[in-house]
Formats: sequence, C-alpha cells, structure tokens
Amino acid sequence: MVSKFAQIPLSGKLENLRADVRRWGWVRSLFIRFVSLLRRYAGLHIYRINVRPLASEPLEPYVPSGIPVRIVRPEELLTAADDPELDLGLDFVRDALARCDMAFGAFDGDRLVGYTWRTFTAAPDREGLWARVTHPYQYSYKAFTRPSYRGKRIHVAITFFADAYLLRRGYAFEVGYLEISNFASIGVANFLGRRKIGYAGYVTAFGRCIPFRTPAVQKLGFELFELGRDGLETPAIAF
Repeated sequence: MVSKFAQIPLSGKLENLRADVRRWGWVRSLFIRFVSLLRRYAGLHIYRINVRPLASEPLEPYVPSGIPVRIVRPEELLTAADDPELDLGLDFVRDALARCDMAFGAFDGDRLVGYTWRTFTAAPDREGLWARVTHPYQYSYKAFTRPSYRGKRIHVAITFFADAYLLRRGYAFEVGYLEISNFASIGVANFLGRRKIGYAGYVTAFGRCIPFRTPAVQKLGFELFELGRDGLETPAIAF
C-alpha cells in the first residue's frame, strides 16, 4: 500500500516542510520527518510517557459560557456513537462501558462537543495493542473536541473536571502518552503539567507487534501489550 505521504507531489512536500519550519524551526521539522521514516520503513513506534498528579482546579477560567462539563451518561454515549464526527463507534462504547471506563465531556445544550476517556485497568489502543495501568494511576485515552469548538480550552476544562472527580475516589495520577514528534500535543501536555518519565512503544515484525518500555515506565506499572488470538499477552520488553 502506498502511503498518503508518498502520494503527495514534491511541491506539496516542500510546502509542508516550509510550513513546519515556520512553526517549529528546522530541527523539529527534520525530526518529524525522521520519526515518520522510522514508522514507515522500520515499523518502529516510540511514544513519550507522561505522568501528571491529579489536581482540583477551578473550571471557570477554561470553560466558555454555556458549555457545562460533566460525566457523560451511558445513554448519551450510545446516542453519540451514531454521530460520525465524534469518532465513537457503538462497539467501542459498549466495550468501554463493560470495562467500567468513564467518559467525561462538554456539552452545548444536549450536543456533546468534546470528551475524554479514563480507564482504571486496561484499554485498547492502536495496532491491536492495549495500554494498562494500576491504582493509584489511571490512563487517559481517546480525547476529542469537535473542530468548530477547538481553541477554547475545552479539553483543559474536561481534564480538570475529571481530575477533581477521580481525586475524591482515591486516584492520584494520570498516565498518558504521545507521539514523540507531536509537538502541538506536547505543548498542551506541558501546559497541563504532564511530566515525561520515559518512553514506550513497539516495533512491528513478522506480523506481530513487539512492545518495549524504559525502566521508569516499567516501575510505575504502565505497559503496552498485545493480546493475541489465543488470549495470551505479549509482554513489553524493558531496556
């Protein structure tokens, strides 16, 4: 299969490079392309693992007027699964609820405009991998804000609301991860106080995903693992 990047004409690639250089500078722009080459040709995916102490922050500075933030009820999630813009499939919602994962969201009237999920055990991720955490850590995944509502710090408001709720229930830290070349998301993570503690990822070889993690990530109990067809796990390699 030919990648979308390979289908872009040379003039388009040069324009994309110029745009990235204007935004990120030469070093980061070249790093973005180097990481992309590693994924495409070596099957190597590396993620920055972040840990952030949960904090009870006032929501007023972050939420636009008329956009309340709260727990998204199961029936609302099942309804939202019919909205293609929200990127929530019915099977995904049902499976997440069966694991007792929670969704926190922002609403404009009855319309869900942004959400993020938290799990307290394990949740499916990309390429057939799962991410696992143990108490007092919880894992944040699948965050989304409708394009027309972006730039309003709605995700920040949802994050702080979820923090306050989970702090009262004995959780102390949020674990998450980002592409090491996603500098926009890294900027948001830094703003929210998400501290890099190490790296994890996987390499694809012979039709399998082989996960790995650094010692600091192993120590806190976070891991990526592959659930095979036989129901057995492929454990992460520490290095």
